[in-house]
Amino acid sequence: MIAALRRVAGHLAFAGMCLVGGCHTAVAAEPVDPSLPGPHSVATQDAEWPDARRKRVLPVRIRVPKGEAGALPVVLFSHGLGGSREGGSLWGEHWASHGYLVIHLQHPGSDESLWKAKQGDANAAMDSLRSGATPGQFTLRLEDVRFALDEIARRQAAGDPVLGRADLSRVGMSGHSFGSVTTLALVGQRFVRAGAGEPLLIEPRIRAAIAFSPNARQRAGDPATQFGSIRLPVLMLTGTRDGDVLGDGTTPEARTKPFEHMPPPGKVLAVFEGGDHGVFGGHDMRRAVTARDREIRSDVKALTLAFWNAHLRNEPRSLTWLRDGGARSILSKGDRYETKP
Repeated sequence: MIAALRRVAGHLAFAGMCLVGGCHTAVAAEPVDPSLPGPHSVATQDAEWPDARRKRVLPVRIRVPKGEAGALPVVLFSHGLGGSREGGSLWGEHWASHGYLVIHLQHPGSDESLWKAKQGDANAAMDSLRSGATPGQFTLRLEDVRFALDEIARRQAAGDPVLGRADLSRVGMSGHSFGSVTTLALVGQRFVRAGAGEPLLIEPRIRAAIAFSPNARQRAGDPATQFGSIRLPVLMLTGTRDGDVLGDGTTPEARTKPFEHMPPPGKVLAVFEGGDHGVFGGHDMRRAVTARDREIRSDVKALTLAFWNAHLRNEPRSLTWLRDGGARSILSKGDRYETKP
């Protein structure tokens, strides 16, 4: 009951800032509670985008808000190891209902093909999953994101009626687990390697990023070196049970280190009490969804929407809500919320 009351108070504070400071026209019809669906129904379409240069086909799922006029901010989502373009469905549907063009990427070689043929053998499936977590597959993922942005621009120029509405001056990047590693690498994470000291591939079209279940791996180098050069706004989301899923020794504490070593401004961390790895994937967790899972999902929707509104729509009231306690007030006792404004 107390947690529910805190959420209502926080959502009313969010709405109050809107009434006092004015709303961006694109979200004037938002409900008071930013965790609730937005004013738009959402059209979903799947496609396969061929990359002739790399001889690679990229499956995508595109979510488009109906009834939203004008150019749309773009958000990309990268799934975790063994996932698909189904990854992040809960988040993508929510963002699109609030006026965002959302594109879920599927990365061949580190996607569901790793385990689907081995569903009857848990050990073989796990071994196959680990085989997809390689530097080569990581590099392919980074190139997939760059290709996707190039392909949006190409199709836009060719008159595509959906992608023609994409505003590539307002791009957000997001991902879960391996997708969060992909996301942070694209905005400046550094890795120990030959010629260390430079990021692998920075994508300059990205303006802000959300990392679901981020990680700082010891073998990737000192965390201060890894994350100390990330200048863009980043929201990081994890939980107290968000630990090892591949037998690599990852701890929940390791997932907070990216935030701890990133410089201000624009960095936000939310750690949800009891949150495990699956709840942040934004899709079917292959287990019963608990009441706590539903609370976390609701808060994640609210936080992520406010973050995109602050940094892709330049809405002052959303930025204030994230920085000055409104966001913290919706969370449950035991949750951790920190900002580097």
